[in-house]
Amino acid sequence: MLVRKLDAVILTTNDLPTMQVDSRINFRIGGTLKQPPIVDGFSQVWHGTHPQESITLYYWLFQSVSDAEKAANQWRGINTASLIVVNGEYDTPYQPESNAEDVIGNATWRIENKAHLWFVKNNVLVHITAGRDTLNHQLTLTRSVARKIETKINTALNRR
Repeated sequence: MLVRKLDAVILTTNDLPTMQVDSRINFRIGGTLKQPPIVDGFSQVWHGTHPQESITLYYWLFQSVSDAEKAANQWRGINTASLIVVNGEYDTPYQPESNAEDVIGNATWRIENKAHLWFVKNNVLVHITAGRDTLNHQLTLTRSVARKIETKINTALNRR
């Protein structure tokens, strides 16, 4: 089973009642611009009552689970200006989540000591960035939001 439409997994004010969505942008990127090809894309910026309660969400829908996983592996370094050395080679600072209980979806990547993360669940790829990266509070919020999206993906998958 695959998620067929992003509408089913995009957060609404019912999902984040203490926050306000500032912007929503629907974008489609396909063909040779992005590989693997994207079926649909969407972004949201949310703000809470405090500056540390600000997040930006990017969602991408793919034709297959393997396309979403391939994109996650290729793109997780896109929004970083620096590289780190992992096993003697340069790599993106977004590394696999080290704690099994913190893995969201099929796989999760996060920068150490940061609250930004990528996760892939089925044929959906999500990138969450913290507006003000005060780790303790923001990481809790980021993971909570990611879990809400994961739940919506599971619901969309079980509707069949």
